[in-house]
Amino acid sequence: MKLTFLPALSLAIGIVDAQGGSTGGTGPYSSYYYQERDLPNHTIYQPKNPAGLKLPVIAWANGGCSTDGTSFSRFLTEVTSYGAIAIAVGKPGRGGKRRQMAVYPERQKAAIDWITKVAGKGNYSHVDASRIAVWGQSCGGVESYYNAFDERVSSIGIFNSGQLTPNESTTVAGKVTKPIFYFLGGPSDVAYPNGERDYTVLPKSTPSWIGNHALGHGADFNKANAGLIGVAGTRYMQWLLRGNTTAAAWFTNGDALKAGFVDQKSQNLGAIDVKPI
Repeated sequence: MKLTFLPALSLAIGIVDAQGGSTGGTGPYSSYYYQERDLPNHTIYQPKNPAGLKLPVIAWANGGCSTDGTSFSRFLTEVTSYGAIAIAVGKPGRGGKRRQMAVYPERQKAAIDWITKVAGKGNYSHVDASRIAVWGQSCGGVESYYNAFDERVSSIGIFNSGQLTPNESTTVAGKVTKPIFYFLGGPSDVAYPNGERDYTVLPKSTPSWIGNHALGHGADFNKANAGLIGVAGTRYMQWLLRGNTTAAAWFTNGDALKAGFVDQKSQNLGAIDVKPI
């Protein structure tokens, strides 16, 4: 499935600048990225030494519909350094195309297909494929919506994104029943009205959270360890994928506002029940 964006909407699809640094993060498990021969069009992030860990999965789709798997490396390295494996669409760096302006959700789905095949075996015996989230920024958020209804996916992270029309908000976001969290950049974020509209049409029983920072469409993805958005993504991962109830307080007790978000709304977060790993 390939859907080309209309020129008038292309500004809603962002991408951060190329990033450097393949290792690190502030978490206890220094992370790095690499490729696998049987998944040649993706970039994998995980702790360098996952021994003794069980890692949940993030299938990541880039902004700009990009196939550069390291275009969000600072963010993905940060999040995975706290105990996760992330698979980004595209080859590392120059091996991937920078900008395509076309939604192609099969690329993210390929990551899900691959990890469910190898999880629990050999080099991936530490991966728990029963805990898979689809995340994406801008165009990648739209791609994540397509895969949100995959039965293997347990939650959705939408970063600076949303459905492009009111009808799509109703027919897509309006049918989401899994936990879904929105991280938007306020009125200066070109995707702000889209994400806000999506949130309003979610079923009232859907566990969901939406917050705005004042950093616009690009957020902090390009800063060291991805700044505020790196913290937000990590807290999501720790709660919804690892079952860390301390991380839950970041969303339920106002800690996101203390960290730098300027507003937040939520519904039915008490229904989220994830067994700790």
